[in-house]
This record gives sequence, C-alpha cells and structure tokens, in this order.
Amino acid sequence: MVTLGPVDASAFVQVDRTAFTRFGKPYLVAGANYWQGINLGASDCSGGNRARLKQEVAQMAAMGINNLRVMAASEGPDDQPYRMRPSLMPLPGKYNEAIFVGLDYLLDCAARHNMTVIMTLSNFWHWSGGFSQYVAWVDGNQSIPYPNDPHPPGAFDKYAARFYNDSKVRDQANQLYKNHITEVQSRRNTLNGRVYREDPTIMAWQIANEPQSAPAWWYEDVADFIKKGAPRQLVSSGIESKLDRTDFLHAHQSRSIDYTTCHCWVENWGYYNASDPTALAGAQKYAHDFIKSRAEWAESLHKPIVLEEFGMARDAWRQPMNDGYKYNPDTPTEHKDKYYDGIYQQIVSLVVDRKFSGSNFWAYGGCGRPKDQPNPYGMVWLGDPPHERRGWYSVYDKDNSTVQVIKSYCRNLKELMKE
Repeated sequence: MVTLGPVDASAFVQVDRTAFTRFGKPYLVAGANYWQGINLGASDCSGGNRARLKQEVAQMAAMGINNLRVMAASEGPDDQPYRMRPSLMPLPGKYNEAIFVGLDYLLDCAARHNMTVIMTLSNFWHWSGGFSQYVAWVDGNQSIPYPNDPHPPGAFDKYAARFYNDSKVRDQANQLYKNHITEVQSRRNTLNGRVYREDPTIMAWQIANEPQSAPAWWYEDVADFIKKGAPRQLVSSGIESKLDRTDFLHAHQSRSIDYTTCHCWVENWGYYNASDPTALAGAQKYAHDFIKSRAEWAESLHKPIVLEEFGMARDAWRQPMNDGYKYNPDTPTEHKDKYYDGIYQQIVSLVVDRKFSGSNFWAYGGCGRPKDQPNPYGMVWLGDPPHERRGWYSVYDKDNSTVQVIKSYCRNLKELMKE
C-alpha cells in the first residue's frame, strides 16, 4: 500500500453559487454511469475483472469522461433475485471485504485518470438491495414484492417507501443505513491509504439512487448526517425530479444538499417507442422541456444541477417484429446518437449561462456484451442492472458513432472549463 501525502483543499469539488469549481477553476461534469465498477474491481475469484475495469476506465478517460457515478453500497442476501452479486453487505453490518477492495480499486483507478466519483449510498430499486432490503431485515421477512413478480402494481414501491414512511421499521432501517454510511466514509483505501472522507476523488456522496416521493425531513436528516461525516465532500439527493416542483424542493432545499439532480427516461416513462421510426422527435421535445424546467427549478434554489442519468435504446424500429433486435449490440444507434447529441447541445448552451453543470450518460458497458458467459456468481457486467434485459441502454467500446458524440460533448465542456 502506498500512502498519499496531504491533500490540497482545492482538490475537492466545491460549489460556487450555481456552478462547481475544482483547483480554483470551473468544473463541469462530463460523466458516465459505471455502477458495476465496485464489483469489477474485485478479484477474479470474487467475480471481478480488474484488467477489464482498468481498460474501461482508460477508454472513458480517452473519451474525455471526468466523472463516474458508481454504487458504493449493495445489500444481500446473495440468494435474492435481480441483485448485484456478491453484495458488499450480505448481512446487516457484515461486509464482504473482497467487494470493499473492489471499491478501493475503482477509486484508485479513477484517481489515476484524474476523474472524480459520485458515491451512491443506497437505492430505492431492488437491483442492489437498497431500501427494500433494509425494510426486510428489520421486518425479519424476505418476502419482498419484487416488481417483476405477480404482485399488484405499485406493491414494491409501497414496500420500499416504508424505509421512510413506516414508523414501525423506519428508525431501525435508517440506523442500519447510517451505520453503512459511517463505515464507507471512514474506510481506508487498501491501495493508496486514503480515507474515503479525505479523498478528493470523491466529488459527492449521494443519498440514494432515485428515492421516490420521500419527505423533506428525511432528506434533511440524512444529508446532515452525511455532511457531518464528510464535510469536505458534496452531498446530493439522487432523485429523478420526474414529479412536480414540490417534490424537487423537498429533495433539495436542505442546506446540506449541495447540488440538485435529475434523470430523464423517455422510453421508461412512455415518451418514446424504440420500435416506432417516427418517435424520436417527440422524445427530443420531452427531454428538452424536461431539462429546461429542471434547470429553472435549480436556479430558484441557487444550486447547481446535473442530469445524472439519461439513455436511449438501439434502433428497434429497423426490425420492429424482432424482439431481440433492440438488445443486440450490432443494432445501429441512429436515434440514440441524435438523442444524446441534442441533450448535450442543450446542456452546453445552459452551461454557458451558468444554468447547468453537466451530465452522466447511462451507462458504460465497455468491453462487455449481452451474450458473455456469466461469471461464477451468475453476473454479466454491462451498463444494464441485473433486473433489466441485457443490452437495453449499454454503451459499448465499439459503439463508434455514440462514442464520437460523447467525445464531442466532453471536448466542448473542456473548452468551457478553460474560460
């Protein structure tokens, strides 16, 4: 282990009104989602692939990517469906050190490429365990109503939301969650000796991936707890901002929340049909209006905003009767490329006016492919989480046209950071 020296305070990403700075200069997020990095960084015998992780981080760096949004939490037990396996925390307070070392490795690799990282501390959705698993642990009942199971619509959402809505489990579940926050913030990286809360590679701690309609008091309580444990790093909510302005304010009005977030999912939300050759224009308009309005909401709070998730499927409209065509890595990406480019152009325009601070596309699948042989834990690590069909939104290393669109965006932000 190589222990690094003292850290320059300006190395931490900071907020200057509605923008970020680093090393005293403007800092813009040219980012990717790379949630699977925590597991890829583990040893081969623990289901990881460090050679691949190093290659993929280098590929993203070559594009100009400067920020990775990753999972810094996953909960077991590992026999549950739709999960990242092995999990970081298979039982409450019991950690799989091999996966923690995977996170060490990911952070160290990102630092070597001068990237920053968003550390997502939990998940409303089930693919990493998340809120529903904390509720199950406190309940003593593993009968989680997974959304892919024959349960009534909304049953899973109500179950996971018990994490902050149900007084019978809320306090205990949140204490387990806060224990994890403390554990990961106080972790000492086994590769470079840096304590996580003192590592400027970590731009921000994120409360969770996509909390749904959580109360304002809960965001404030958790944000205060995170900020107290790591005051030099930023805090964000992780919400989609898909609901109304009131929900946005609930998630972001706390003084401990440093910047705002939004996610845009046109297909998942019913604004795009990948099998319809005429659907792109409507999706582009929805995304444009969505980004514009959320930028206005953030401006009203005098805080930065990042579009930290967006994606589009491949051109299923070319073979609409072929169910697997959308998920085939050889399927063209004409609509996807135009959609990405439109979003990037809008963000660059808003950045110029200090009304936006960047984005993270969803998600980098790199060298992986849907038909890869699963590892001994049954996992194929792509940009698509284990509850989704492989290949839906992944960007691969050989997606040359998409990569060129991403590169162009990164170059534009790099030029703006010089100003």
